Amino acid sequence: MKRIAFVSTLVLFLFCTGCFPNKMSHIKDSENVLISINKKVGSLTFLDPHDLHKVADWDLNRDVSGAALLQNGKDIAVYHPADPNIDIYHLSTGDKIKSWKAGVGITNMISLKSNHTIAVTNGKKNTITFFDQKGNVLKQLKIGKNPISMVEDTAHHKLFVSLFNERKVIGINLDHYKVEQTIEVPNTSIGLILNNDASELFVGGHGNGESENEDVKVYSTTTGKKQKSLHTPLMPISFFKNDDGLFTIAHGTNQIYKLDPTVVNQTKFIEVGSNPYAAIGFNHSAYAASYDLNKLYQINTKTMKIEKEAAVGRGPFQLLLREGIRHE
Repeated sequence: MKRIAFVSTLVLFLFCTGCFPNKMSHIKDSENVLISINKKVGSLTFLDPHDLHKVADWDLNRDVSGAALLQNGKDIAVYHPADPNIDIYHLSTGDKIKSWKAGVGITNMISLKSNHTIAVTNGKKNTITFFDQKGNVLKQLKIGKNPISMVEDTAHHKLFVSLFNERKVIGINLDHYKVEQTIEVPNTSIGLILNNDASELFVGGHGNGESENEDVKVYSTTTGKKQKSLHTPLMPISFFKNDDGLFTIAHGTNQIYKLDPTVVNQTKFIEVGSNPYAAIGFNHSAYAASYDLNKLYQINTKTMKIEKEAAVGRGPFQLLLREGIRHE
């Protein structure tokens, strides 16, 4: 009888422990961490950006395609277009602390310096929603077909958003949450970045089956007119900066280009693993992820050579860098 009671208690215990969410490894506030968002498995890999030593792996038990850092890097928010919820985790404890209702169709999410708000684009509703740090909706705008890439112009309190299925990049005034500018761009434009004084907007693009994109287009943020094209074959789809300049991923050729805006044909590049979607810059380094090989590459952007490689979770789709929070 005692044996039956013990077994019953053990089964009940195991069942009940499955009812509680898994607690993730702690990420210290003081740590600099490079974060790989792994789409195929719904996980986050945390690495030391200095030597690519793995700090932790978080299996989130949900679909994840992207993330954003909140509260000065203390929290991380994760999302996926098929999931209506944005889940928020506290890095130093590993706890999920809240969920925001955002609706199915989320395509992108970024933290804005302007008013400490968060912008979330939705390709199903064709909207952009601005949240405060607590998840309260401040404003929602209907803006056009499949909004996807965003970049903040902190100098002019503006947010540029590309509409993948329209020939537009729109500029939203972040003081009044109103569209105040429209720039005509090619269809399927994706990837946005500003130069240092925010006078020029660099726009990438994928192209389609009939015509694949081979150029980065550069537009005046004042007039909206195209200034030049930079030849970076094939499919420049995203950008990043560091102390050595401005870079783009040529997704179609697995190359990272170091851009020289004074010439048309770009010649400084390095090839990385197949299907790179994401890269990020820090000091004189770049970090690029191979979606197919589940690898991260550390690149010296002075020499344009790979210095280190590291394994991450399956399908790295986005990279974030959280600089340690200093308590002085």
